[in-house]
Order: sequence, then C-alpha cells, then structure tokens
Amino acid sequence: MDIRDLEDFLAVLEHGSILGAAEELGLAQPGLSRRMRALEGSLGVQLLTRSSQGIAPTVYGSLLERHARLVLRHQQQALDELRSLRDGVEGHARVGVAPALSGLLPPAIARLSEERPGLTFSVVEGTYESLVRDLRTGEIDGAFSLLVPGYANEGLSVRKLVEDPVLVFCNPTHGLAKKRKVRLSALAKERWALINRPRAIIEMFRTLAAARGLDSPNVCVETDSLDLLKSLVVRGSFLTALPRGAMSAELASRGVVSLKVDGLPTLAAGFLHRQEVLPPAVDLLLDEVASRARA
Repeated sequence: MDIRDLEDFLAVLEHGSILGAAEELGLAQPGLSRRMRALEGSLGVQLLTRSSQGIAPTVYGSLLERHARLVLRHQQQALDELRSLRDGVEGHARVGVAPALSGLLPPAIARLSEERPGLTFSVVEGTYESLVRDLRTGEIDGAFSLLVPGYANEGLSVRKLVEDPVLVFCNPTHGLAKKRKVRLSALAKERWALINRPRAIIEMFRTLAAARGLDSPNVCVETDSLDLLKSLVVRGSFLTALPRGAMSAELASRGVVSLKVDGLPTLAAGFLHRQEVLPPAVDLLLDEVASRARA
C-alpha cells in the first residue's frame, strides 16, 4: 500500500463509483477496479461494498478512510514545510481556539506577523468538543482551550498556559456595579447569560448555590458565542461569569466591571495537540501566546 493507493481509494469514496473516480484520476475503469481489489487483497479485508446506490465503505473501509486522510494531510504538511524552508518562508499554523480564550490570539498573531512576514495562520473557533474532534482528524495542529475538569484527553498532549480566575461581570450602570462586595445570594436573583461550552462555568454556579442552600442562578441565555455574550452584558442588564482574560478588552475600555464575589474558582487555560512534533509556525505561536499569558 502506497500514497497512490490511498489517493485512489479516497477518490472512489468521494465519487461513490469506480467510473467517476477513474475519470477524475485519468485512469481506465477496469484498471482502477483491479487496483481496489489488489488493495483489499493486500490488507486481507473487504473495504468497499457495491450496490445499486453506488459504492460505500465497509467498517474496515471507514477505518482506512480516516487514517488515509491523516496520512495525506501529513504528507502535504511535510511538503509545505520543506517548500517554506527552501523559499525562506516561515510556514503556516492551523489552530483552534475556544471562545473564552479568543482574546489571547490577536496580539500574538499581530506581533508574529510583523516580525516574520512569511507566517500565515488559519484559525477556527469552536467548543471544546469540536476542537478535540478537529485535532483527532488532523484538521488543526493544536487548540487553545479551557481545560475542562473531568474530560479525558487520551492520545493528546496538554500544555497548561495559565490559571485564570473566573469573575462575575456586569456593565457599569448595573445596580450591583457600585457595591464593594456582592453576596452569592444576591446573584441568584439576577438575570444571567453564560457560555455553555464548557459547561463547567454553569455547573460551578449551580454547585456553589446548592452548597449554600440557595436557588440556582436564573440563567436566561446560554450560548457558545462569546461576542453575543459580551454584547448582552455591555448593552444590557445581564450578568455573566468568565475567566478574566476573556473580558480583558472590555475591562480596559470600561465597558464592563468585575464584581467582588467570594468563593469563585479558577480555570486552567491550555494548548492541546496530538503527541507529535508541532510545525515550526505553531511552536512560534504557542511560545508567543504562552509568554503573554504569563505576563
């Protein structure tokens, strides 16, 4: 089995037929059929099923498909890095970021882009679950995320960046904004908008309230959009709870204030990646973010 076998196999799956794949690859249909049978023979399993609806992968075929896509992505990544080194270009970083940490990346990317104009970046935003899925399938090389208590990270390496305190935020005109200290019992009566990925923040408040014999907070809005969450707090009467870093820009511009509430925990922010060597561009970005997170 070689790279061409994998490319031919994926083409057959994408077209759902030998004929369509053969036309795309510039091969004769009988020749491609023989290649697929030879691939199955070399592996000792049936990879494809044929029906009136077309060709579909067996359970063995689905497994090979996942690994084939990873192999071809790694091959392309290796070629890109070699060309970048040859041409004096620094490379490309493909990373994901959780909404609550999205404020970490812009200044780091801006500085690296100024210092190393050859660097390019692809950044996707997602929930913890979607970022881990994209890591496992090779869509991204690493992800900046809150490290969710109780989640297993089998097969992934984790680099902790910073412990960030969870704070309660409101806009400066809110009735609680001027209080020197706010009791948890007062918070239970307010309207809340909370990020729902990770759910650790929502569950944190429910656990705290239950431990003190209080009603659960009145969560009116749950969203995975950090922009929406910030807008609800800055422009309305909602409270929210986030790590300090997620609201750093709004704190600096005085669009929000943080309330003094005892007993709130900290959440760890970290970088997750597969257990392999990172591309140089990702290493540069990780080092820049880590230095800023520690500052």
